[in-house]
Amino acid sequence: AVVSTQSTGVDICKPGDEVELTGVYTNSFDGSLNTVNGFPVFSTVIEANYVVVKEEKEAVNNLTDEDIKEILALSKDEMVGERIMDSIGPSIYGHANIKRAIALSLFGGVPKNPGKKHKVRGDINVLLCGDPGTAKSQFLKYVT
Repeated sequence: AVVSTQSTGVDICKPGDEVELTGVYTNSFDGSLNTVNGFPVFSTVIEANYVVVKEEKEAVNNLTDEDIKEILALSKDEMVGERIMDSIGPSIYGHANIKRAIALSLFGGVPKNPGKKHKVRGDINVLLCGDPGTAKSQFLKYVT
């Protein structure tokens, strides 16, 4: 999707920032792609009129005491990684490496800002390739 904004919405966020926006959802038809692909091609366009960058600390501020106790209990569990992997696609047999990759991508990496010059996102990307019928779509349904 393409997000278009004007005036006060420009340069509020950087690539990788999580944002909340309000705007008008439209689509853009490209006739030249229609002749190349043989079917109509539309791209999603959001004309944003309100953009706010979500703070990373926002989720931490919303934790209850019970949430904190559960997190601390899980942090002491030596099998927490396996429990998380087993919770991804429990009806899908095997594929431990795929489940591990998806679990790691959910938690992400550590963002860096070397020399205060530019921000390096800590996101982990996963590319799932495989034969038809190998549960690629089912894995993604568990984590979206």
